[in-house]
Parts: sequence; C-alpha cells; structure tokens
Amino acid sequence: MDQHDDAHDRRQAIIDRLLAEALRPVDDDRLPSHDALPEDMRKAVDILLAKAETQRLRRLTYDDLEEALPPRDVTSEDLEAIFWILSEHGIAIEEGDGA
Repeated sequence: MDQHDDAHDRRQAIIDRLLAEALRPVDDDRLPSHDALPEDMRKAVDILLAKAETQRLRRLTYDDLEEALPPRDVTSEDLEAIFWILSEHGIAIEEGDGA
C-alpha cells in the first residue's frame, strides 16, 4: 500500500531538490546548495572546506564536523546539505582519523 504522509512528502521534496541541484552546472565560486543554507551553516561548511584544503584531506571526521557546527540544534536537512556539499567537493565525513 502506498501511504503518502507529510514526512514522506518532505523527504521527497528534499530528494527532488538535491537531484535538481546535482544536474545544474557547478559554479566555480559557490554551489547553489551552499547559498541556500542559513548563514551559520554556510560558515560551518566553509570551515570544513578550508580544513580539508589546508590539510589536503579527502576525509574529515565526525569530530571535525562537530567542531564546525554552530552551538544550536542542527536539523537533519542542514546535515544532509553539509554532507551533499562536501561530497560535491570530493570530501567525505567518516569515523576515525581523517589523515
């Protein structure tokens, strides 16, 4: 049985948006998904991207993520966007040592 509820519709909207963004050409400066984030989440992404670039890493840890996140409750949509943006840059968040 197909049961569509509000949660399903919200998840589907997120998936549809992510797919649409993935099909757009990548801008050299900022990805469209980055600009859609709240300012504190954009700062967190910038911190993570800078750390990965400075240390020439392709993997960051969950500790790196925790350190970059703002001191507020972060939504699952925010986290999903962060993971998506990092993956667009070829960076993964994993457990353990990022080196």
